[in-house]
Amino acid sequence: MVHPTRPKHPDRLERVKCLKYPGTPSRRRRLPVVFAVCALSACGVGPTYHAPQPPAALQGGFVTESAAPTSAATPPDEWWRLYRDPVLDALVARALTENRDLAVAAAHIRRARAAFGEQEAQRLPQTSTSFGPRYGKPAPDQIVAASRGTDSPSARWGWAPSFALSWEVDLWGRVDRLGAAAGADAEAVAAERDAMRVSVVAQTVAAYLRVCGLAEQARVTRRTLDIATRIADLTRRQQADGLVSDLEVTRSEAFVEDTRASLPALEGDRQSALYELAVLTGRAPAELPRETAQCRTVPTLAQPFPVGDGAQLLQRRPDLRALERRLASATARVGVATADLYPRITLGGSVDWLSSDNRLSSLGDRYAVSWGVGPLIQWQFPNLSAARARLRAASADGDAALAAFEGRLLVAVKETEQALAHYGADWSKGRSLEASRANHQRALVLAERSYQAGAADFLDLLDAQRSLAHADAELARSALQIGIDQVTIFKALGGGWRRADAAAASSGSSASLAASAPSVSSAAWASPLDTSVEPSVARDETLSHRTAAR
Repeated sequence: MVHPTRPKHPDRLERVKCLKYPGTPSRRRRLPVVFAVCALSACGVGPTYHAPQPPAALQGGFVTESAAPTSAATPPDEWWRLYRDPVLDALVARALTENRDLAVAAAHIRRARAAFGEQEAQRLPQTSTSFGPRYGKPAPDQIVAASRGTDSPSARWGWAPSFALSWEVDLWGRVDRLGAAAGADAEAVAAERDAMRVSVVAQTVAAYLRVCGLAEQARVTRRTLDIATRIADLTRRQQADGLVSDLEVTRSEAFVEDTRASLPALEGDRQSALYELAVLTGRAPAELPRETAQCRTVPTLAQPFPVGDGAQLLQRRPDLRALERRLASATARVGVATADLYPRITLGGSVDWLSSDNRLSSLGDRYAVSWGVGPLIQWQFPNLSAARARLRAASADGDAALAAFEGRLLVAVKETEQALAHYGADWSKGRSLEASRANHQRALVLAERSYQAGAADFLDLLDAQRSLAHADAELARSALQIGIDQVTIFKALGGGWRRADAAAASSGSSASLAASAPSVSSAAWASPLDTSVEPSVARDETLSHRTAAR
C-alpha cells in the first residue's frame, strides 16, 4: 500500500485523520459524535494526493555533450516550423486535424469526459418516475375490509404512478473520491491523446524527410550514373583506337549497370514514404498534393538545435502527465475503498398514487396517496474482509501506478540522452563525409586527367569514380539520418502537442475550475486542461468546452 511515511516520496500521500477503523469500545462511544462532525465538515477518509516531485538529478542539464550545435533554449511547441518549409507546415497541420488515430483518441476523450460527467451527477439526488396500469386488490381496501369485517373487495384495474428520490450522504468522501478518480482518468486520456499527437507529428515530419532524402539519394545516384556512362563511352572510344582492352570496357559497363540497379529501390522507398504521408494526413495515396513529391533536398534547421533542460522535459512530456494522472486516479480509488469500511447512508423518499377505481380522476382522493421518507443505512460490518481486500488491491494499484510513473521518468531522460548522443555522432560523421567527398571529387578530376594523358591506367580512374559515388551516397544518407535524429530528439522532448487555442481556453476557465476543486491536484505538471488549479474537479461542461477548443 502507498504510505505517507514512505522514504522515497514522503510528501506524496498523507492520511486524513478524520476517522480510524471502528472497533474499540471507546471509539464506539464516539461514533455518534464522529458521524455528526463528519456530516457537517464533509470528512473524507483515505490518502490525500500530492503530485510526486522528480528527483533533482533528472531536472538539470543533459549529460550528453553533443558535437552538434545546440542551445539551452526551450524547444518551440511547433518545432517543425524551424525547417521553414511551407509544404511540411501544411502536412503537419493536415495531420493534426485529419489523422484517423487522433480522431479515435478524441473520441476516447469524449467518452472519458462523459464518464466523468456521469460520476459527477452522482453528487445530486437521484430520481425516478413510473406510471402505468395495475390490476389487483389494493392493500388499503383490504385493510379497511378486514377492520370492518366485510368481504375482501374484488380485483380491479387501476392506475399506479409513483415518484422516488434518493441521495447518498457523502460522509466519508466516497462520492467525492469517485468524481476525482473519474476526472483524473479523463485527464489521463487527454494526455494520452497529446502523446499520440507528438507521435503523429514526428511520424509526419520523418516521412517527409524520407521523401526528400530519398529523392536526394536518387539524384546523387543519377549524377553518378551520368559520370559512369561518360567514362564508359570514353573507354569504348579508346578501345576503338586500340588504347584499352575489352576487359576495361566490360568493367566500365558493369559499373554503369551496378549504379543503375540501385535506382529502383530508392524510388520504391520514396513512394512508400509518400503513401505513409498520405495515411498520416488522412488521405488516400492518390489525393496527396503534387508538391509533396517535389522535395529534392532534406530540410535543415534554421538555428542551433534547442534542447532545454531536464526540468522542462519532464513537464513537457504528455506520457508523464498521463501516468501522473493515473497515479492521482489510483490514489483517489484508495479513498473510495477506505470509505467502504464505514456505513453508507442514503436519504430516500417516495410518493405513490393508486386510483380507487379505474378512473384517472380518482388519483386525487385522500386515500389514493401514500408517501414515505427515511434514511437507509448500509454497512458490511462486522464482516469487513471483502472491503479490506478491496482496499489492499486499491493500494497495490497505487503502488503500481507510482512505479510506472517513476520508470517513465527514467525512460524519458534516457530517450532524450540517447537521441542527443546519436545526433551528435551523426552530425560529426556528416562533417567528416563532407570533407571526404571534397577530396574524392578532386581525386576523380586528377584521375581523369592522368588517364586521358596516359599517365594512369583505367583501374585508377574506375576506383576514383567509385569512391566519389560512394562518398556522395554516404553524404546523402547522412543528411537524411541527421534529419531523422532531429525528429527523434523533438519527439523525446515531448514537443508538438500544445495548441495556442487550447492554452487560451485553459487560462480562460480557471475560475470555473477553482470553484469546485477536490482533493486531487496536479499543479506541478503541465495539464492539457489547466495548470493553475486542481483539474480533476472540472465539470463536464467545462471539459467538453475545452475539448471543442482543442
